[in-house]
Amino acid sequence: NLFQTTKFVLCLFAVATASFSFAQAASQPQGSWYLGTGAATTLLNVFSTGVSFDASVGYAVADDIVVIAKSGFGGTFDALNLSIGGQYFMGDYYVGLDVDDPINNLDLGLNAGRYIDFKDVLYIAPQLNIGTLLNDPAVGITINLGARF
Repeated sequence: NLFQTTKFVLCLFAVATASFSFAQAASQPQGSWYLGTGAATTLLNVFSTGVSFDASVGYAVADDIVVIAKSGFGGTFDALNLSIGGQYFMGDYYVGLDVDDPINNLDLGLNAGRYIDFKDVLYIAPQLNIGTLLNDPAVGITINLGARF
């Protein structure tokens, strides 16, 4: 029957149109690299209180899933703090889990934030951190600054 065939084709077209309209490109595409500061506020301390260094390197292993390694260096090897974690992006917002300082004092941390592009490859990411889940809980806010390639 021509009417049923037309109805079936229109239904397929409606489903396809709805799928494509709701499908979105990944906000953090697979294969992206991230280089940045662990906390942009430490950059201000370089001139006032001495050398403090935080760095992060990340890689999007899949669309919207980023693995990140962070290090902090306070001037001596004893103050070296390493962590590794992952973040899951939902548009420009993300949630993450970190394994903090596995060498000296193993701990877990949760974070949530927003990724904001502001100039070509540069980004800023304000983030709420809940650290030391295995020890004494601590809540803090950091502002990450970096570049995505």
